[in-house]
Amino acid sequence: MHRFYCAALLQQQEPLVIDDPDEVHHIARVLRLRPGDAVELINGQGALGAARIIGISKQHIQVELLEEVRSFLPSPVKIILACALPKRSKFEDIIEKCTQLGVDEIVPLVTKRTEIVPSKEAVLRMGIRFNKVALSASKQCQRLWFPVVYPAMALETAVDLFAKESNALYFPWLEGKRTLLKEALDRREPRPGAVVFFIGPEGDFSPEEADYTIRKGAVPVSLGETVLRVETAAVAVISYAHFIIGGSD
Repeated sequence: MHRFYCAALLQQQEPLVIDDPDEVHHIARVLRLRPGDAVELINGQGALGAARIIGISKQHIQVELLEEVRSFLPSPVKIILACALPKRSKFEDIIEKCTQLGVDEIVPLVTKRTEIVPSKEAVLRMGIRFNKVALSASKQCQRLWFPVVYPAMALETAVDLFAKESNALYFPWLEGKRTLLKEALDRREPRPGAVVFFIGPEGDFSPEEADYTIRKGAVPVSLGETVLRVETAAVAVISYAHFIIGGSD
């Protein structure tokens, strides 16, 4: 059954209205669904409901629920990716793949060696685009909880944001004393909170950034003997973390 995003799914209103332009276009123009067709609705925050289309216009789709909406809890442990904006590949690709792999939150990072330093206007444009990619990827892989995509921020800002007692912080690094990622995660104390991974740019974190991150409680880790590109490291870390820890559906 086709599944669509409906922000108003849990609101007490009849009929429900789908007004996201992309969803309306997909329903009416791409799939050419008609009144009477059954669909599933999600709100990106754990709710799932069966519904029937009762009206279609250029601006919105009207639907009626066929049963009580079910709600599902998120994973007690969040998996968070804070990743430097890459030089050549698209950050959208990282969002798409990591969304499919179960990441809960994504933070685009600007570091000293990041070649892409977006303006305030670019940060806003990127945020809109990144969230659309996350929504589309979540629907494609049938996730009930959509990942949160933050605005691009400096590494130090992200480290300060997540440096809490309940969180475990790791950053793959090419220098200094490091622990294999597997061993580091094996030593992690199981508890609610977040497991946060900081992925650096091509050229790695600067010594000052690495020192700051370590002083805030992050554990430097190794991903193996080979040096991975930014997007490869992000996908490898999230896929392994989801396998070991689990994540949102």
